[in-house]
Amino acid sequence: MSWWQGLLLGVLQGFTEFLPVSSSGHLALAQMAFDRMGLAFHQPGVVFDAMLHVGTAVAVIWSERRQLRRWLTTAEGQRLLGLLVLGTLATAVVAFPLKDLATAAFDQPVVVGGCLILTGLVVFSTRIFGRGHLRESTTTWKHAALIGLIQGLAVFPGMSRSGATITAGLGTGLDRTWAARFSFLLSVPAIAGATLVELISNREALNAVGMNFWFPTLIGAIAAAVTGFVALRLVIRLVSSSVFDRFAWYCLPLGVTVMVLAFKGIL
Repeated sequence: MSWWQGLLLGVLQGFTEFLPVSSSGHLALAQMAFDRMGLAFHQPGVVFDAMLHVGTAVAVIWSERRQLRRWLTTAEGQRLLGLLVLGTLATAVVAFPLKDLATAAFDQPVVVGGCLILTGLVVFSTRIFGRGHLRESTTTWKHAALIGLIQGLAVFPGMSRSGATITAGLGTGLDRTWAARFSFLLSVPAIAGATLVELISNREALNAVGMNFWFPTLIGAIAAAVTGFVALRLVIRLVSSSVFDRFAWYCLPLGVTVMVLAFKGIL
């Protein structure tokens, strides 16, 4: 893997993590394209992808740093941190049993295409939701648990985590801006947990890799953090302005195209 591959994939991850278009699906397709072009791309498990997600998690923490400090010092804030913990546990209950299937799907373009189509349908469904009124103080454990469970299903490449969780938030009556912010905050512990699992599961293979893997990975993670911060602010504005459902018209044709190329043996 070269440094420019790490940079390109990091930028791709950063711009697509918070948009409802599936960053994991785009990463999988880009890596398949590299292989088709004869450009070597190898990683233990999905460690590289996980590290790029760490970059976007850093973008969330930086964006919400003032809010997080306030939460650590107030009773209401600690209640919300508890909701994030609950949502994360709900995610783990669903995601952990699906881990091996999800990892294998990164090499299956038909699955990626199908999940992109499903993402498009999920995102399109948000047009039927009215404006929710639930904010930080009125979000309950039921909302957190449901959104966490939905996040657990979004482990497959092509299934947008942000699209699924924001849609779940809107469907349960969360205010549009708060639904987006809660989705982003809920991603941080999920990414941390998934990355830890990947590092432990592939520790023997990681002992054999050198700077040819870690240097591009570091570049990619930094690029993902920078571009992710920009994308995060953009998505909050888009969700608030009720144009979120329009991303369906990107996911649906892309998913169909990927499936057609897969059946023709091009991907």
